[in-house]
Amino acid sequence: MKSKSEKHILDGLGKASRPLSFPPDQLEHFLSAGYVPQRKQLHFHAAARICERPDGPTQVGFGGARGPGKSHASFAQLALDDCRRFPGLKALYIRLSAKQAREQFDDLRRTVLKRVPHRFIRSEGLLIFPNGSRIVIGHFRTEHDVDQYLGIQYDVILIEEATTLSETKMQALRDSNRTSKNFRPRIYTTANPGGIGHVWYKKRFVDPFRSHQEHDTRFIPATIEDNAVIDPDYRRKLEENTGWKLRAHRYGDWEIAAGQFLDNFNYDLHVIEPFPIPSEWHCFMGMDYGYKHPTVFLLLAVDGDDNVYVLDEHVQNGWLPQQHAKEVHAMIERNGAHRNVRHHIYAGADVFAQKSQYTISDTYLDEGLAFTPADTDRIQGAHELRTRLGNPNAGIPPSLFIFNRCRNLIECLPNLQNDPKDPEDVLKVDVNEEGIGGDDTYDALRYAVKTYSSGRLYFA
Repeated sequence: MKSKSEKHILDGLGKASRPLSFPPDQLEHFLSAGYVPQRKQLHFHAAARICERPDGPTQVGFGGARGPGKSHASFAQLALDDCRRFPGLKALYIRLSAKQAREQFDDLRRTVLKRVPHRFIRSEGLLIFPNGSRIVIGHFRTEHDVDQYLGIQYDVILIEEATTLSETKMQALRDSNRTSKNFRPRIYTTANPGGIGHVWYKKRFVDPFRSHQEHDTRFIPATIEDNAVIDPDYRRKLEENTGWKLRAHRYGDWEIAAGQFLDNFNYDLHVIEPFPIPSEWHCFMGMDYGYKHPTVFLLLAVDGDDNVYVLDEHVQNGWLPQQHAKEVHAMIERNGAHRNVRHHIYAGADVFAQKSQYTISDTYLDEGLAFTPADTDRIQGAHELRTRLGNPNAGIPPSLFIFNRCRNLIECLPNLQNDPKDPEDVLKVDVNEEGIGGDDTYDALRYAVKTYSSGRLYFA
């Protein structure tokens, strides 16, 4: 006969929203220690075991709002399952502050390992199991702090509050995640939206989860609703926050960050599945020129109720106009946009600059794409985009939607920051050496939507 704890876990498995791999010995490790995972914690533990597979992930993230029990679950996975299964395992438990790391570690140890034999050497920040597996406590407040872990081998690394970690520090820790044992190295992370690592964490864990393209990572989103044993007053305390902190801490909204420019962008509201557009809808395009920077073409359509849809994107650097034109024509065809869209492309002033006999605009005209000067007012353009994103909490519905295949644009919008010299404008950001980031897709969107909304488009 199954115990109540085991029935609880099996019931959670039955309610899980996606298939889980949860071997019996993992269940036994948890039950014998008196640990009963909740449903989202089960997802985390299942993902941790998938790391055993040769083609499985090597990084598992558990994050979102505060209060779902992610620290409890990640420590339980490391201590109750990994360290007890594999003799001689060496693990690193690390977070920003050394004092907070030791205090939280001790709290978790007292709760999770209360029935499990172990030795804790507080002065050394070291926990040792009878089978020789051990957990080392670390911290990463400065770049120099991370250097002390370089060249040291850790079979498993658990990073608490990973969004307080820079991408450079994360990569340094990744370099130390290796083994000489019959064990596949992995990193567990817990995270909340916001912080210096918000952008890299979202790109590495959250975006692949949303697009169902997880390979080396798995991500488990969770909120306080996923924790049935949380202090009932904690929810009220979280709801006392305002602005981006409310969205991040209470609801686990990854589309925010402190200083976010388009703070009313909401992935779940504005990003939609593609659908065939009706033939009567008007189509137009926005274009932002670059060579070292990407050249961007966005294909848009407007319905009879003045809702604007971004249907598709072409984003590429280092190409000549002839190469771009070929891809743009293909994009128009696969979306069923009418032929006149090739004469409704609204571009910035740089493509019309007369620096030689032929302008950039002339070159594209030879390729069958006709440009018209866009309304490039930065402040008014930003205002128009904010207005179209709407505010459902204030009873203002959105009138701008983006097909989920426009990945560059979707990545760009929530990461835009306020310009400290002019809060009404966006901070200009260039792509990095790997071609990641930048605000080029934002500029193309601004050109197209502001020009359309100012009544300067005339559809034949």
